Amino acid sequence: MIEIVKNQLDVGLVSARQELVDFWRDDAGLVFDHSIPVMKGQVQWRFVERGSVVKVNIRKELSGTQRSGIELVSIARDDLEAPKEMADPDGNRVRFVPTGTDGVRQLGVQLAVRNLARTIAYYRDVLGFDQESATRVRCGDSVLLFEERADAPSEFGMAQQGWLYLTVQVRDCDAETARVEAAGGKVVVMPRNLGEIARMSMVADPDGNLLEISQRASLTGPLPKP
Repeated sequence: MIEIVKNQLDVGLVSARQELVDFWRDDAGLVFDHSIPVMKGQVQWRFVERGSVVKVNIRKELSGTQRSGIELVSIARDDLEAPKEMADPDGNRVRFVPTGTDGVRQLGVQLAVRNLARTIAYYRDVLGFDQESATRVRCGDSVLLFEERADAPSEFGMAQQGWLYLTVQVRDCDAETARVEAAGGKVVVMPRNLGEIARMSMVADPDGNLLEISQRASLTGPLPKP
């Protein structure tokens, strides 16, 4: 099992539309924490939700229209009696659900995949997530729910808009990245430092969906030198 230092996965999206910030704060009601410039022409707006961070990355322009297999983010609410679904101005879907719906006690992420058995094997055997059913794995408090579809996005380099990636917070980015690679996983971004904030890498599942492996200094202490 991957050694996590935070029990919740984070999820990130990318857009060129500043009004998405207003949607996630005012319409969806997520708690805005802070924003940071992550690269030239891109600012990340960070919203905290039950221990997870929803990262809204606003770029000056997008490189294309390719989307990932992430289709829906579900957020548990203790006071709900029925699910409530919304979509931001780019069509990114979020669903608020009664706690426990589809195993979602905190955050749930639904992904469309080409081959369900292959995907489950990757998340279970390569990443070390816990398999809960034929269509669901868990990492800490967060769950991933898979749907097999022939038209699921696949074999792309990186999504260019919409839901973009998941993030897992670990104690040692280099060690976890090496472990994933040794187990047959594909590393698409080798470990590197983002200033003094975090050390991160990116790995891809069999369809190309990205998981950021992040060693955040605020959780683990000083980062290794680049």
